Amino acid sequence: MTNGNVRPPRVQLATGEPLTLEPVLARAGEGTVYGVAHRPELAAKVFHPELKGLQSKLDKVSAMIESPPPGRVQPNGFVVLTWPNALLLEGGRPIGFVMPRIDTATSVEIHTMSNPANRQDPLPGAPQWPRHATWGHLVNVAANLCLAVQTVHRVDAVIGDFQERNILVSDTTQVTLVDCDSMQFTSARGDQFLCGVARAEFTAPELAGRDLRTWLREKPSDLFALAVHIYQLLMAGNHPFMRGYWTGADQQPDALALARTASWAGGPGSPLLTHPLAPPITFLPDEIQLLFTMAFTEGARNPACRPTAHEWRDSLLRIAVTTCGRGLHQVPSTTASCPWCAIDDERLRRQRTVSGQQHTGPRPMVTPKPIRQTPLPDHGFGADPKLVLAGLITVVTIVLALAAFIIWAVLSGASTFGAG
Repeated sequence: MTNGNVRPPRVQLATGEPLTLEPVLARAGEGTVYGVAHRPELAAKVFHPELKGLQSKLDKVSAMIESPPPGRVQPNGFVVLTWPNALLLEGGRPIGFVMPRIDTATSVEIHTMSNPANRQDPLPGAPQWPRHATWGHLVNVAANLCLAVQTVHRVDAVIGDFQERNILVSDTTQVTLVDCDSMQFTSARGDQFLCGVARAEFTAPELAGRDLRTWLREKPSDLFALAVHIYQLLMAGNHPFMRGYWTGADQQPDALALARTASWAGGPGSPLLTHPLAPPITFLPDEIQLLFTMAFTEGARNPACRPTAHEWRDSLLRIAVTTCGRGLHQVPSTTASCPWCAIDDERLRRQRTVSGQQHTGPRPMVTPKPIRQTPLPDHGFGADPKLVLAGLITVVTIVLALAAFIIWAVLSGASTFGAG
């Protein structure tokens, strides 16, 4: 019996070709992923035999194999989707499938690119190339993510769980979507296989309160998540519905609640304003700003208004990138000022306010809660140590001078009174 810890002893493809599975590449909730000996272009996913709904999962994979999306592998061999290629059998019984294998040694999850702190300080064992990525590279990543979504939508499929861990970015800024067997898929015969999971911060507002295990999603729900990922890539990792300066009543609502009311950072009429340490939406080209408004404002009322992946890709590829006036950052050629310089200046101002001219360099991304800056007092534990020392020296000097004067006056008076 196959399980997550023991490789199947004898496996083969449905064509009869025998395969030898290499050591484990990854373990997940539904199954274990192996390499394939002498077939470096393949990976094999073996489902756990105790997996609930195993037969339905195998039926879904079989249907996906029959309807592969064109362009899932690029002409140069780059894998855009790890779409199931063929069933994997053990003793004539299906136990999983094979799919294209990607080079994880040179790939990172998309949050490593969108989050500046992750990009600038990769873990020691992780790829180090993200630290050299520029804003122009992030625009490329966004455009290539659109290509991956376009590819999925060429068939009757919805990504569904469109979250950061299912998106890998290569060192050429190309994008791969993984875990494709978890996507929602409708077969040529009309059989529907749903995606029952989602991350709230990437969930379209029309899905709020729905039981995703029974609810059929539409492709515009993917386009909402796509817009969120693009926003994070272009806007230094800031989430449009999580990080901003909240001006509404009471506490800031959660991301899904804000998405339902079209309240996004920098959006028209939104009570969630741009965070002081985030770039304003206005630094982007007008057509990109319009696409975000269509995705988050108009799309909250009518999901069909959201831009398609093709529309996003065309607009992103038209962005002309230049270097800011200080020669430090890349910005769109249409912007009048560099938002990154402004953020650096604001961080430096805050650090000087807090630590008295001590500058320690850019800080990691702060939490979504708005910061209310209060000047420190000129006394007490919050005062500048240099000013305190100078004050003490001044006071001691005055006291010593006063004491000397008093002694002189007493001595002078004593000798006067004693004469005559």
